[in-house]
Amino acid sequence: MNVNFKEVNFEAADGGDIYGSLFGSYPDTVILAHGRVFNKESYYDLCDVLLKNKISSLTFDFRGYGNSKEGSAGLNAYGEDIIGAIKFMQGLDFVKNISLLGSSMGGAAILNASKLYKPSEIKSVIALSPVYTEGIDFIDVPIHYIGSKEEKFADGIKKMYAMTKSSKTVHFFNGSAHAQNIFATEAKEELISLIISYVKEGNSSAVKA
Repeated sequence: MNVNFKEVNFEAADGGDIYGSLFGSYPDTVILAHGRVFNKESYYDLCDVLLKNKISSLTFDFRGYGNSKEGSAGLNAYGEDIIGAIKFMQGLDFVKNISLLGSSMGGAAILNASKLYKPSEIKSVIALSPVYTEGIDFIDVPIHYIGSKEEKFADGIKKMYAMTKSSKTVHFFNGSAHAQNIFATEAKEELISLIISYVKEGNSSAVKA
């Protein structure tokens, strides 16, 4: 049983009731947004590795998942949950830097929410096989795109990367694994190392497995 986290509850931007798990109390933090067929628990293994690398994390259930409930904007307004998560983390004394990581559906949610923030508020956005999202050129925050070369969203990732005007990187793994499914491939360790490097960008530290 994992005991490295505490259960938290916060309000989405539209009044939705969101439940999550908070790991650690380090200044570098990352908010984790799951894909459509996953939930907050699907990130627990990653959260443990992040914790070993002195990175705090918040993983939560989107509205309609687990105990989380929608607000006035409706069931599919996942960006409202991201905004609520950011406000929640901004209210914690230990938090200094906030990064966002979202997979597939969660990737689109963090990209949409990022349009409202500046680099001084959000350090970086890590979009793991994100669903194609319009308005990428309005985002000022650095964006790191990750995907697989043969997955169905690869072309969309390339298109979003080309449209991005902020600081950006893109990395494609071999194969066709989509979003969080990449964690179940031989690329897992490299993926985790990439995530840690993006969250701690500008810091100097070795990655701990």
